[in-house]
Amino acid sequence: MFKSIQQRLILRYPLLWNTKFIPMGVLLLGLNLCFFILGFALNGISFEETHRNFFDFDVTLLLLSLVISLLVLILWLVNYFKNNMLKSFYPTSKYHVYKEWGLIFLLSFGISSPIYWYNLGKETRYRSYFSREELEKRCVTLRAGSFFLDGSYSYHESDNTVETDVVAVDTVSVDSVETNGEAQNYFMYRGKKYKNTSLLNKNVNSYILFDEKSDSLAIEKLKFWLVTQQKDSLKQLFTDYLKIVKEHQLEANINAEQWLSLINDYPLFEKSHTIGPQMTNDEYYPNIYNNQSVVRDTIDRYIARDNTGTEQEFYKYYVPEKKLNFNYARMADAHEDPDVNLETLIIPVYFALALSLLILSFRVTSGRSWLIGLIAVIILNIILGIFSVIISSSFTYGIGYCVAFIIVSVLFFNTVGQNRTKGYSGVVLNLFLWLLPGLIPLLYELIESYLYYEYNAIDTINLQYSTAYQFKQWLENHVFEINWTNIFLVSIAMLFIGKKIRLWRGIAEA
Repeated sequence: MFKSIQQRLILRYPLLWNTKFIPMGVLLLGLNLCFFILGFALNGISFEETHRNFFDFDVTLLLLSLVISLLVLILWLVNYFKNNMLKSFYPTSKYHVYKEWGLIFLLSFGISSPIYWYNLGKETRYRSYFSREELEKRCVTLRAGSFFLDGSYSYHESDNTVETDVVAVDTVSVDSVETNGEAQNYFMYRGKKYKNTSLLNKNVNSYILFDEKSDSLAIEKLKFWLVTQQKDSLKQLFTDYLKIVKEHQLEANINAEQWLSLINDYPLFEKSHTIGPQMTNDEYYPNIYNNQSVVRDTIDRYIARDNTGTEQEFYKYYVPEKKLNFNYARMADAHEDPDVNLETLIIPVYFALALSLLILSFRVTSGRSWLIGLIAVIILNIILGIFSVIISSSFTYGIGYCVAFIIVSVLFFNTVGQNRTKGYSGVVLNLFLWLLPGLIPLLYELIESYLYYEYNAIDTINLQYSTAYQFKQWLENHVFEINWTNIFLVSIAMLFIGKKIRLWRGIAEA
């Protein structure tokens, strides 16, 4: 069956046969599908985790994908370079070079993207646990529950306001704020004075699903429940929180009623019991706590040795907040801000673009011209790098790159236009193709650098209505779109360049 397909291709679609597109396409589809399945299967969430060593796990898959991709690339090129219609002067259409480059680009993308599909499988697995609506509902409960656990406090910049910005402060080292040279260890809330160490001054563990305003409103609601003694609402919150704990088969040594009684030190909430976010305290360091100047909580914590014989500080009351926060944050990130998106897709696309142009240039020129071109590119980058260091300017490399591109463009199109002998124009063609994708990104960097030096030392408030300044802001906000535009423009340019390459192939060697 395979032989019959190949026979049909060589008779009707010689370009597909020559590029080995069908067998390679099937192989690459299977390879990328396998990595997607690996990403989905190997990245189930264990709610016992509070951290994950991604270096050992994901880097291993990255190295595996690189080795496999390299082997597939070598296998393909060995078979692909056996037959070359361009070098054999086989009759071709005027768009033949562009079509061949397009097929090379697709195969190059398949070769360079297994790790992308692995990560897509991983984040698909994270999103599969809960819908976004259900996840947000659970994160609201977890965020609210974290307010009543051991964690960071806040301070209020003014004692004359009811609502002020919340700023995280370490609970051990900071318990007061300097105001007019005097220590202020209290804040005002709804007309009453509370110590900075009051439960009302706690922060929450947030998630990417929520913005600062949402967090502030959530904190305000919890404080209101406390000062107005809405015990039913608080108890329902703790019940919902512990339902999530039980669902994931995690351990907590208190129930909703105990939780409420432990924290509800009405009206000042200064002596609320400390409830830990896990069984042990990660912030316990014996050499620090042995110092007599450091006050240690001996009411809600105790010192003991764990199963390994290591001295640890344990919480008397705890819930598995660290485990829940770590794993729900992963799921929230996968829904709200996934690592695999159009912005990260551009990495394998750019790699495929570079690889396809390298392969096409070897295909249409010769091994000798290709090698000389490679050496020339290396020397060009070394020279530009040296001049950039000597001149100490961010413009040097970009300007030199653009000048080099203009020179090789003029030389190549002049050779084709005047129908001269090829000479060393094969080297020029290679340089032209290799420099083409970097032209727009470097022009972007040059404009960015110019605008930065132009306006960096000037008060931006006076420039907010400046057209040039607005253009600078626009550039900074549209890097993603500019990169995709570059790929699109290179693809369109190759349609014109492909026809010129076909004409160049017909020119006499000498």
